[in-house]
Amino acid sequence: MTKDDLLRLLLAAADDLGREFNHAEIARWPINALPNFESMELLRASSGGLFAPCPNCDNGHIEPVVVRIEPGGGKRFFIWCPEDLRVEVTAEMCRSWEVDPDGLAHAMAAALDLKGSPKAIVPDRLWRLGRIPWGGKTREVVLARRMRDNDAATIAAHIGAGGRAIVLAPNLLPDDRIWPGHVPAVIALSRVATVEIDRILIDGVALMETVAEADALAESRSVLPVDPEIKKQVVRGQVKAEIKGQLEDDVLVAAYLEHGSGDKAAEALTKQLERPISRDRVYRAVNRAREAGELSSPGDSPSIAWTFASQPRDRGKKIDQYRK
Repeated sequence: MTKDDLLRLLLAAADDLGREFNHAEIARWPINALPNFESMELLRASSGGLFAPCPNCDNGHIEPVVVRIEPGGGKRFFIWCPEDLRVEVTAEMCRSWEVDPDGLAHAMAAALDLKGSPKAIVPDRLWRLGRIPWGGKTREVVLARRMRDNDAATIAAHIGAGGRAIVLAPNLLPDDRIWPGHVPAVIALSRVATVEIDRILIDGVALMETVAEADALAESRSVLPVDPEIKKQVVRGQVKAEIKGQLEDDVLVAAYLEHGSGDKAAEALTKQLERPISRDRVYRAVNRAREAGELSSPGDSPSIAWTFASQPRDRGKKIDQYRK
């Protein structure tokens, strides 16, 4: 096992609830791995009860420890074994370690060279690490763990709906359905993080590619882009187009009412506006006005036929049907 292998093991444990590493497991780690990862604040002594692996059995079963106080004040530690019944273990064998969530947040902020200290939003679950330069602006980076738990949607709600945050997850990627709006870029640290002596490094190229792919996917799922400035421009354009369309509809409907038919209205507007206006365009505007409730229904006015025929010979028949 290399230190990079061990880092991936710890990141997987960060997405588990109550995952601990006992004396027997740590004995198989690379030399000095435990003090190195403790100095990086990724590991801390477990605060749970005393457990120890059995030193006499190959399967290394873990058992709770019974502490016996000696007359002189010393302590002896025992576990129960199905083979040897009572087995004595050392105090060192009773120790265990676990991932330090706050330490993980600090280590990742340092790996990305983010300014300031991480801020816990949801204790042991979600941290704001800082902001990273991106495309001439900045984007917020957060760390979220255990995002496969049943309450993941509640955690995701604290990140926001805009989809601009870069979300770091230790190992497991969440279901896209937990997000309240756009799906943000979510990166598994187990895929981009490595160990160099006593610090964590992040593969910047892999990080940028993953974020770019996530942004492209989010934009493909939505009419509006993720970038706020581009989104404003698109919205302004849509509003202008809608206003222009409404004004044109008003002119088309007014001409229809004045001339009594789509053909005459189109002919008159073509001359006035000095650009071709088709009768179909006139009728579409009239129908939109009718659906919006801005004009009376066909039965209220015998002078207006709302449905137009595709052939001239059918037009009189359809108008007569509406007048009955």
